[in-house]
Amino acid sequence: MIDKKKMVWRADLLPGKQPAPKHGPVHAVSLGQAVGESVVTQVTDPRPDAPVGEADGATEAGWHSIESFLRCPKEYQYQHVRGIISPTAATPDYFAIGQLFHIGKAGWFAARFATDEARMLSIREKMSAYAARAKLPISNEALTRAHGYFDEYVKHYRIRPKPDVLAAEYFIGPATLIKGDTFFVARTARLDDVSKYPEAGHKLAIGEAKSTSGSINDVVQQYMLHGQPLLQMALWETAPQGEAMHGPIAGVVLDVLSKGYGNKASKFGRIFIPKPQRAIEWFVKNLNTQLRAAALVEWNTDAPRNISSCTRMIGRARVECPYLKLCRWGRAGSAPYTFKDGNGLGRWLPSTSQSTPPWE
Repeated sequence: MIDKKKMVWRADLLPGKQPAPKHGPVHAVSLGQAVGESVVTQVTDPRPDAPVGEADGATEAGWHSIESFLRCPKEYQYQHVRGIISPTAATPDYFAIGQLFHIGKAGWFAARFATDEARMLSIREKMSAYAARAKLPISNEALTRAHGYFDEYVKHYRIRPKPDVLAAEYFIGPATLIKGDTFFVARTARLDDVSKYPEAGHKLAIGEAKSTSGSINDVVQQYMLHGQPLLQMALWETAPQGEAMHGPIAGVVLDVLSKGYGNKASKFGRIFIPKPQRAIEWFVKNLNTQLRAAALVEWNTDAPRNISSCTRMIGRARVECPYLKLCRWGRAGSAPYTFKDGNGLGRWLPSTSQSTPPWE
């Protein structure tokens, strides 16, 4: 079930839902040690904080729930139908840094880019609290680096034109992509932010944060025509929390962090991708067909394997499919895997609905 309670919704604080604020005084605020400077003077936004939901990873019916089926139906069956995982003792640093950076960005957007020391400390504490309660441990190294990247991000953007934030970590759906469609193909999404970006001509756009070890251009090329932003834009059209409530969006702004290492400084870029209406139309038709096909995959289904997806590029590295050992070796390759409940695959017992061995 989708937990709708995780979204903190305050419609009274959204643009258009309150009187226009009067011009406030100019305040001197200190960004302090967070960015290695003592005082920076800016005009503070007198409005209350923007609403912010929980940065809690992918939604249950979001892009990542169907992505593996589009890549390889067998991978989807192993992962989502049979519930097979390759357990790990800790969250990989690259993944943890991305999660923590999202939390920092959401907090700063919700604060309407305030940079006083109390606010900066509060945001950093939220990042630390997330790391402390993570299901899989997050290393101190990952937390330290995430804090550093966030500080660089603030230092870079605090002196540049800023978006007008509608909401951060904004949950939309569940809704079907075609109005009146059957509910089992309904989708959800958690948008990093929805804001009027200068890069989008001050029009409303979906903000999508991405962190990478590669170049900003690599990320732009990857997501220029990609299922995740296409789903977000399509869902905005049909979800009650989207266009019906706030009007249309102009597109997606990729908010990219190219991570620095050692003495190499990080790089930042915000690239606007206009809404590709033609692509959204064919994407919705194709995705609906695939969602129906995925719904037919059961434990005993002879799901086809896509041999061209046994390895794939992640960033600039080529990695193998997490289930490659099962496809290659069958039961002999099952030792690294467990079911989600922690039981090894060797403890599987056949039944009417689960007569096919899990490694097949």
